[in-house]
Amino acid sequence: MKKIDPVKYELNPMSLMSLLLSFVSLTIVTTMIFLPKQSSGYLLLLGIDTFICLVFWCQLLADFFRSREKVLYLKTHWIDFIASIPIIEPIRFARLLQIFRVIRLIRSSQQILRQIRSNRREATVASIFLLLTVLVSVGSALMLILEGNVPESNIKDASDALWWVFVTISTVGYGDHYPVTEFGKMLAAVIIVCGVGLFGMVAGLVSSIISDPEHKKKQNDARHEKEWQAMLANQQRLMDRLEAIERKLEEKNRETK
Repeated sequence: MKKIDPVKYELNPMSLMSLLLSFVSLTIVTTMIFLPKQSSGYLLLLGIDTFICLVFWCQLLADFFRSREKVLYLKTHWIDFIASIPIIEPIRFARLLQIFRVIRLIRSSQQILRQIRSNRREATVASIFLLLTVLVSVGSALMLILEGNVPESNIKDASDALWWVFVTISTVGYGDHYPVTEFGKMLAAVIIVCGVGLFGMVAGLVSSIISDPEHKKKQNDARHEKEWQAMLANQQRLMDRLEAIERKLEEKNRETK
């Protein structure tokens, strides 16, 4: 039975991004255990955890559709799908299995660098998702801490902080929520600059795809070359077996004579 290649599916850029976010998710879930369920901090962490779960599902579905052995992939990663269900926080601890599985495969930095070099566009997508998650989680949490207890502030709860950070990252700037403290304004400036850089990465990725129409053809050629190499290797193994059988037959003929 053909096995899933663990290096291919556990050390690609999206899976490495998922590994880092798993630590963040487990930290969030652990913190939520000690918070009242109606507090603004709990609701904020719940929203961030739900967003991270959506990123997990994007990564898992991407690997699933790229896999040639989809049934085997589901048998190997079914626990990851369950552990990525939002709202049900305790099952997030099942992602420890994913963390241990990836850490076991990371034997040297060369493997990781090789995967990143061979999947540069995927590495860019993973970097975008990772940066977006960090901006949303850290930005909303810090803004709620800085502005939540200020009387003249209009960012009072978790939903206000999350809405503000998404609007600020996108540089839309509706103006319905905004910081009033000096530290809040400084944080907003950092979020705006990072948001501009994030969309610059997206624009660069899209332009590279549009300007390189031969990329898919190159990928197909590389895949066909690998298939041919596998076929040649199988033929060589068959030839070796046939030669071994011929030698055994010759030895038996000599013994009978």
